Order: sequence, then structure tokens, then C-alpha cells
Amino acid sequence: MLFTYIITASYAIVSAFPSKYTRRGGSCDKADSRTPDNSWDSHLHVLNPIDYPIEEGSEYTPGVYTVWDNAIFEKRLGPEHVVLIQPSIYGTNNTLLLESLRAYGPDRARGVVVFDIEDISMAKLNQWHVWGVRGVRINFLSTGQTPPADELERTLSKYSNMVRSLGWVVQLYISMDGIQLIEDFLPTLGVQIVFDHIGVPDIPKQNSTKSYNPSDIAGFDSMVRLLQQNVAWVKISGPYRISNVQGPIYHELDPLILELFRAAPSRLVYASDWPHTRFEGLDIRPWTSHLLELTEGQESVRESLFRDNAIVLWQAEDK
Repeated sequence: MLFTYIITASYAIVSAFPSKYTRRGGSCDKADSRTPDNSWDSHLHVLNPIDYPIEEGSEYTPGVYTVWDNAIFEKRLGPEHVVLIQPSIYGTNNTLLLESLRAYGPDRARGVVVFDIEDISMAKLNQWHVWGVRGVRINFLSTGQTPPADELERTLSKYSNMVRSLGWVVQLYISMDGIQLIEDFLPTLGVQIVFDHIGVPDIPKQNSTKSYNPSDIAGFDSMVRLLQQNVAWVKISGPYRISNVQGPIYHELDPLILELFRAAPSRLVYASDWPHTRFEGLDIRPWTSHLLELTEGQESVRESLFRDNAIVLWQAEDK
């Protein structure tokens, strides 16, 4: 109850006194007025290595980013609803995520966890579902390379079988060229697949940042076909993780994003990737405003990207 009070109070305080609050990455000025009401931020992390120690051997140690910090950030950015994603540094210990999720409450938030398929029970998953968990994340990029197709299929089958009855998604952090390895297999799983960070494409390096054809990127057409078959979704997020150019706008990604807007507008969700781990201090608001500019004159695309698709994907009407 105390956490819930803190979250509710923080939104009220920041609204009343916006000029008093600053945070790494910018001042607490108003959100872009073009952001649709009741928007969703579909990918962020809550981190606290002081009170919730990270796994031994983790590749990085983040700063402290609490639910209070996120409430301030979201007020500056615009979304009123959030999806908490389990970060790799906590492994399968979802304690901080679950406590934060309960603090937000089911009207405001959803969560995606990580668990060991050999050490989990349906009773636990059912309890997490009540608290707002709607997916499991599988990180295939932590090893630095995509596993062989047969290994991918075995892993995905196990997790899909575990969460299918709950209606959860299977969220994949995988390179785009790996998607083509499992394109034919994914529709057989009977679950919805979510690709992190625009599918993690290998953007061509070139002098002209707008001349490439997205279909020339390995795996892009496979991903689009899965979107159009209503098998998969893509998070429009993390541009700094895939772009070859310095932000804050990342124009280099426009051809790819615009093609996704054209090909599968009902299968995309916006996400901030806050607090931008390994890129801490970055301000995502200019790029978010750029996305709003890219949807100028396409109100349905804008509302789908920032709100309507997330409501469907995260079962937001299912309390």
C-alpha cells in the first residue's frame, strides 16, 4: 500500500510543481502535447542495485532508478501506463519488478518476467498473472550470438507451452537475422511473439542515411510477414542500440520505421527503454517527438502506436 501511495502521490506532485523536478537526461518540462491520451510505455526497467543486489558477474552496474523516478520520467514523457521488463542483471529474481508492478497497480501497469523453465510452477505464474504479469522474456543476445535454429525452437517451445494457457506473450531479444531462422516455426507455437527494439536490425553503414531499402536487411521481410500474419509484434524502442549515427533523432532509422508503419501499423508499440541502461543520461524525448512527427496526418497510426495496440497486446482491459 505504501508503494502504491508513493506512485499516486508522485504523479500529483510532479503535475503541480513540474519546474522543481529534474532527472538525469533533462528537466521536467511538459510532455509533447501530440501524445495521445492514455498512452503506454511498453518497455522500461526499475533498478536498485543497493537494496536489490544484481547477479554476480553482471556486465554492468546501473544507477538507482525507482518507481518514483519512473513516475517523474513518465510525467515528462507523456505515457500514463507502463510495462516493466525484467533486466538481465537480475536474472530470474523478479522480486523488484513484482513489487514495483504491485505498486503501480493493474490499472496502470503490466510486467514481463524472466524465469527458469525447470524451476517454476503454474501456481506462481498464476499469482504473477493476478499482479499484472503478461509475458516472459527470453534474451538470446546475452551470449553475443544467435543460437542455432534447433536450439531456438526447443527453447521457444518449452516457454510457449508453459505460458500459453495464461495468454502471455513470449518476448524475444534476438537479432533480426535470427528471426529468419525461425520464421516458419513461430506460427506453430500458439502464442504471441514480441520483438524488442525494432527487431534489432543490422542497419547498413553508408554515406546517405535514407537510401537503403529495409528489405535488404537480413530478417526484415521475415519479421514483417510474421506481423502481417498476426503472429508477432514489434517494440519501436531503443534506437540508440541499433543506429550507426549519434542521436537524438536517429533519422537513419526512418526508412525502416516508416515501412513498418505502412506494412503493419496494428502490430507496433512505442517504448522508451528507460532508464536506457548502458546509455544512462540519454534523453529519449526528442526521438519520441520525432515519432509523433512521422505520424503527422496519420492519426490512426499514431494512436495505434502509442495506445491502442498496447491495450490489446498487454490485455489492458483484463484486470
